[in-house]
Amino acid sequence: MGDVWVARNEATQAEVAVKTLHRFERSPVHDERFRREARLSATISHRNVVRVFDLVDEADGTLGLVMELLRGSTLEDAMRERGALSALQAVAVAVPVLSAMHHVHQKGIVHRDVKPANVFFAVEPDGHVIPKLLDFGIAKLPAAGSALTMDGSVLGTPHYMSPEQIRGQEDLDGRSDMFAFAVLLYEMLTGVRVFQRDAAAASLAAVLEHEVDPDPRIEPRLWLAISRALAKRPYERFATCAELAEALRRAIDATDELLAQSLQELRPQTEAGTSRSTSPSSLAISSERPVVEAPRGNKAKTLAIAGGAALGAAVIAIGLTLGPSRPPDPVTTGASVPVSTVPAVEPAISVPPPSEAPAPAPSAEPAPPAAEPGSTAVRAVATARPTTTVKRPPAPGDKKPPKPRPTATAGGVATTPGF
Repeated sequence: MGDVWVARNEATQAEVAVKTLHRFERSPVHDERFRREARLSATISHRNVVRVFDLVDEADGTLGLVMELLRGSTLEDAMRERGALSALQAVAVAVPVLSAMHHVHQKGIVHRDVKPANVFFAVEPDGHVIPKLLDFGIAKLPAAGSALTMDGSVLGTPHYMSPEQIRGQEDLDGRSDMFAFAVLLYEMLTGVRVFQRDAAAASLAAVLEHEVDPDPRIEPRLWLAISRALAKRPYERFATCAELAEALRRAIDATDELLAQSLQELRPQTEAGTSRSTSPSSLAISSERPVVEAPRGNKAKTLAIAGGAALGAAVIAIGLTLGPSRPPDPVTTGASVPVSTVPAVEPAISVPPPSEAPAPAPSAEPAPPAAEPGSTAVRAVATARPTTTVKRPPAPGDKKPPKPRPTATAGGVATTPGF
């Protein structure tokens, strides 16, 4: 549902991540969901939840979510590379994430999209790994009618959804997220997505009807806790995620020290001393990069954002003017790009867009003149290469981009395959 850019706060010099909506995802419902995610995330303060600092919401329609920049990779990446985790490793991941979930549940918030891609292994400067829960974009709030779904549909990822979420029940609580996490636990320990089928509708039916049998790869005491969390009826599960976390700890008789050691074993592979990002939904950056200052527009807030391909590909710095703007100039490295042209540039870290972007075209026009001192800006972090090119803004005669594809649905369920 969005692109994530690397930026630098000009006032504090702190690196941050800026999440924006795809140009094809803009609609009143998507925009309001994005604003709600910002308001919701700002109320959450927990070590294992990604922090949100600010919402950029300009009169010209510009929307951006400013959050902490994480270095590392997702649980999904880890399982893809390593396969199934050991019991100690799985519980080491589960305990802090369940703590984060319990925290948000106490606020009456239900995440509704707990899955491996939304658990991030953030690598701290000292090398320690901290699991973080990401993406509250489709979370359910205590207020009635806050789901922001289409009539007759629900949101989520089919093979991680709880039975009550699939049925569209309005009285969801934290036990729905607990069910999703139990599915995730099963996957961590076996490498199998227990409810996934070839079609989304079949996955939904499996969640509703299929009883999960014990797996020999899961220790019996651990299975007792997981199977209870996988109960079809919410009242048969643990009352809270905190109770599930404690049951998992008791099942393997793990000390805090042992869990911490097991968690460090999952540290993402590093390159040149910094962690790499392997997931398109990651809020991560890799390699050492020079800082490139974006030019400033007259008395306008400027957001300079790093753009380009992930995984070591060259990236370039562009500017995003968040205020009154003049007609677009041709773009070059370090040049300023008005808001309406930003989607024409590939982000440093991006969720797969609905359609392929047009091919980049180089430009040699000079950047706009520098602004007066005193304007606020966020500076870009970028990797400079002579061959780097920037996609030009669309000219008046260019063909319009293809219309966005409708959200994939299965049996009235709007799926969220990516970010």
